[in-house]
Amino acid sequence: MRPTRWFGRARRAARQFERVGDVWLALRVLAWACVLPALKHMLPVRSLARLMHAPAGVLRRDLQREARIVMFARWAARVPRWKTGGNCLERGLIAYRYLGAAGAAPTLVIGMGHNDGGVIGHAWVLVDGRPAGETETSLAAYTPVFAFAPDGSLVAAPRRAAKGQERS
Repeated sequence: MRPTRWFGRARRAARQFERVGDVWLALRVLAWACVLPALKHMLPVRSLARLMHAPAGVLRRDLQREARIVMFARWAARVPRWKTGGNCLERGLIAYRYLGAAGAAPTLVIGMGHNDGGVIGHAWVLVDGRPAGETETSLAAYTPVFAFAPDGSLVAAPRRAAKGQERS
């Protein structure tokens, strides 16, 4: 890669770090992204959710910070699997942890769907009842099976809105 191209990419990436704390957040997210691929094969999802639970560390929510957390989780989950775009469970667990610490009260949802090859699974995070970092349309193929509350406890899966009553 030519140096000018590298510097351009580095400059664009640096713009994502609005505060010094964002660098620290990105490093912590990256560390979890390196550990989670192994942990998810050693621990059941219920234990992973309890492990990734983080009590709220702030009194007032910052929606811009929450958006950066979702973005960092998406980037970090791609690190071990750059060509495939990452793993939804790893991305969801990371977002669940840091959105919880940011006071967003996230819910980690595990769902199942069907495609031509059979049954497929997906994990995503809800904040205020809406998907964080995903569209409701992209989740339409999945039926929520179970979920984890912000405190890491297992809860009933959220109900899907009836057709025509989906949130905009």
